Amino acid sequence: MNTTQKHILFLPRWYPNKFDAMWGLFIKKHAESVALLNWVSILYLHAVDKGQKNIEFIEEKEEHLYTLYIYYPKPKNPIRYLLLFLQLYLKGIKLIQKRKKIDLIHVHILSRMGILAWITSYYKGLPYVITEHWSRYLATVNTYQGTLRQWLTKKVIKKAKAVMPVTKNLKEAMIAHQLINVNYQIVPNVVDDLFFNAPIKNNSAKRVIHVSTFENKSKNISGIIEAIKVITEHRKDFEMIFIGDGEDFEAMKSLAEEYQLMEYIRFTGLMEKEALVDEYVTASFMIINSHYENMPVVINEAMACGIPVLSTNVGGINEHLDSSKGVLIEANNPNQLIEQFHWMLDHSSEFNKGDIRKYAEQRFSSKAISRSLNNIYHSF
Repeated sequence: MNTTQKHILFLPRWYPNKFDAMWGLFIKKHAESVALLNWVSILYLHAVDKGQKNIEFIEEKEEHLYTLYIYYPKPKNPIRYLLLFLQLYLKGIKLIQKRKKIDLIHVHILSRMGILAWITSYYKGLPYVITEHWSRYLATVNTYQGTLRQWLTKKVIKKAKAVMPVTKNLKEAMIAHQLINVNYQIVPNVVDDLFFNAPIKNNSAKRVIHVSTFENKSKNISGIIEAIKVITEHRKDFEMIFIGDGEDFEAMKSLAEEYQLMEYIRFTGLMEKEALVDEYVTASFMIINSHYENMPVVINEAMACGIPVLSTNVGGINEHLDSSKGVLIEANNPNQLIEQFHWMLDHSSEFNKGDIRKYAEQRFSSKAISRSLNNIYHSF
């Protein structure tokens, strides 16, 4: 492994911020992993619709990791918005360059930040790589649209030194859109070391967890609640815990109340760090019922804790979830969900938790991702 440290500039489209601590948290985990072997700076620009009167520069400094947040009032005029965005980007680059010379730009999520990296590469000679997380390229989502966007994205992808979708499924979807690059490499999302360090537990209580951002259109949380309504007509020997927060949190809670299921369901709200890990390690299994996904990091987290997963077979989930780690079902198939929910309640304890964790550690740990990215950074 090359031990020469580079200064990597992260340009994320999403990133945890003062308005939403969970927004793009998986990108921050990538940055923290890279900082194990390199210097990392993050430049995050956030346009605020209301309440932001002035441009605000906020710095956060950690060992080998520096973050510059720029919050600014969003102009109503699109041309003024674009010009201000470019002006603040250039200002941010200048401030970061003063601290330490940038060796490489790492874009997370196209297309806007990729265009900035492409332009910077042209004028400054800085190479750039791209990590893509967004599921919009998938046929089931189909929101990668607009002639100008598609033309620019093709240019950005072609000139990148490497393109790193987090799943093979996403890579294939991008290539299907003629997003061609000679150096596609799969680098998954990172799982925090807290999950790997937690003790593996064997619990007699049947506890099922779901962790998400509570956006029902994609996550189909209502489908889980409807399945529980049917299941509780036949058995009452389990508890369902919904963890997280988001736009449909109150609606999902109201649905559970309407079905009179609060005796079996607990909504925790947002949980982080040790409190979240405690919920994982005491669970019998996790359930993901999404209509579409890429590869949700919560599945990686469950595996890191040795927890099997019941999930719909969408996106890149089947690249990691097989019969040794859980059960895959069809999306939008309520009967199959109910059937396999019953099966997992009775058989989840038969999975080898140690083997599940070992698989996750080799692929999703900070050290594993740090090594993978470092090898890519030093390959050109």
